[in-house]
Amino acid sequence: MTTFRLPEQTHAALLSRTIPADQPLDAWPLDVPDGTTGSLRAACLDITRRLREKEGWVVVETGLADLDDAQLSSAAWNLFTVLCRPVPQYRTGELMYPVEVSAAPTLASSHYSSSSRTGGFHTDGTLLDSAPDVAMLAGLSAADEGGETVLVDVDGLVAALAERAPEHLAVLEKSHPFHSGDSADDPVMLHQIVTHTESRTQVRYLRRYIEQGHQAQGRAVDGELVAALDAWDELIAQPVNQVPVLIGRGQVLLWDNFRFVHGRTPFTERLHRRRLRRGYGLLRTA
Repeated sequence: MTTFRLPEQTHAALLSRTIPADQPLDAWPLDVPDGTTGSLRAACLDITRRLREKEGWVVVETGLADLDDAQLSSAAWNLFTVLCRPVPQYRTGELMYPVEVSAAPTLASSHYSSSSRTGGFHTDGTLLDSAPDVAMLAGLSAADEGGETVLVDVDGLVAALAERAPEHLAVLEKSHPFHSGDSADDPVMLHQIVTHTESRTQVRYLRRYIEQGHQAQGRAVDGELVAALDAWDELIAQPVNQVPVLIGRGQVLLWDNFRFVHGRTPFTERLHRRRLRRGYGLLRTA
């Protein structure tokens, strides 16, 4: 596992701001905490290098697992705001979002986050005008069994398709409609699944949204796209391409949202629930 342990001298800065437990999800602070120190900024620069120049993902061990949930969530958020400028996760403005099984989801459109469904590999923020650079999951508790977040590096998938089936890659490089399927009033977004820039390859993917995008436009998904998506999903499903990460209490998983698609493994909750807190952000130093 790619782990980064925060130095103890960063703890005071992480605890310099406490966000109330009942803070509205759309009103978490966007600014860097006043108590931020040079040691915390240095740690975030190291984390940024890992996200941009190295593995593309990291588990940050905060060393603060003994805090209560509100303090631990605040510490994770304070770290995140030094690292990133937070952006809303939905059009309704939520900044910090609970990822846990709920009979009454906080947001109607967040079926996956509030369920125990597995698989569904995707990019976060697919339906936003501007998807986040970085996604964060902060651990409050793990399930009794399972519940690993599974990361798949798309750089390897694109390279494999370019070699084995370039015709499929060409289809993924075209623009396709994305739609939530929740309401006919929701906009249909046009995105390339695979985009190449001067410095990197970026991916936006959630197959269900693509299929629903075509449905919203009143047309079927054509055979070429079905074949390309099947080939893409087959690569994602190969265990050799997957990195499962179990997020424990006091740990923060961060990953490059344009470089990885992610899903999760099945989990069982008996005595312990799988409880995470999620944030989206744009790196302050890219």
